[in-house]
Amino acid sequence: MHTVANVSRGTSPLSGSSGRIASIDQFRGFAILAMIFVNHAGEFDVMPWMLHHHRVGMSINDIVAPIFLFVVGMGFRLSLLRRMGQEGLWQARWSAVGRYIFLTILGAAIYQGYWWDALTDIGLGGLLALWVIEKGATARIAAAFGYLAVYQGVFSFTGYGAWVTEHSLNGGPLGPLSWSFILLMGTVAYDLVAAKDRGRIVRGCLAWGLALCASGWALRFPWPGIKGEWPFTAYGMSAPYPLYSTGLCFLLLLGFVLLCDTRGVRIPNLSVLGMNPLVLYVAQLVVLGIAHRLIPGSSSAGMVLLTFVPLYLVLYLLAWFLYRKHIIIKI
Repeated sequence: MHTVANVSRGTSPLSGSSGRIASIDQFRGFAILAMIFVNHAGEFDVMPWMLHHHRVGMSINDIVAPIFLFVVGMGFRLSLLRRMGQEGLWQARWSAVGRYIFLTILGAAIYQGYWWDALTDIGLGGLLALWVIEKGATARIAAAFGYLAVYQGVFSFTGYGAWVTEHSLNGGPLGPLSWSFILLMGTVAYDLVAAKDRGRIVRGCLAWGLALCASGWALRFPWPGIKGEWPFTAYGMSAPYPLYSTGLCFLLLLGFVLLCDTRGVRIPNLSVLGMNPLVLYVAQLVVLGIAHRLIPGSSSAGMVLLTFVPLYLVLYLLAWFLYRKHIIIKI
């Protein structure tokens, strides 16, 4: 098995010869930027409702983690297909097993006392997706909805749903079933973007985006005689939340494709941020953890926004340093 962590050096990862897809890099960078902002702003009571996580409800903060899982799915599909061409299917799978076990262990080490957070969900979600990741879109879509249906069944017909919504986060120990839906749908999005057919991308992203958003809203409400309310809840991970947030991911991705791949526009800083997401994820935990001990909890909204600037600059400088050294730290 290949080593789990490695550092790659070479030509600039943003150069045109690298073969990278600009919209994916920019979309990933947007997720990093949004993560830093909401993780900072959400710590302060003065900030509006839409900038806080809630046990029930859908805020701006609640779309950031789904974007991560969605982009992880895109990258997983890309890297596995590439490794298959170089090493064969089974070696590529074993490499992926090592990477996602490493992420799961890293998450468990970081999230002591609250294991079920982003890295753990990515690691376990990746392992759940592994058996189908190289297969056709139909198989991956079926697996995605199958996992979500199993989770929703447990959520609705046992006491698990009430418990996890009240006492855990991100769906608790069974949450990766629901998170893997988002990851696997990210692989479907990768297929659309990789085809480089603008018409197909627009139709596909619009169709999936609108259909999944509509499904999330429809399932949220009670259906008399059939089912009760299934709330939006990032804590409970019931079906409306992954469905609606994944729909938003398709629509956001379409915006980046049209802007970056079609028109050649690059939003400043985003591609640099998108090069080393794991490093920046861990670094922001440290930087924000220190900052939130120093910044008074009673700070005004203006002070919260003002203090975001130096925090962001510290993390961006780290990303810029790695970029300038042509270093991509990946697993």
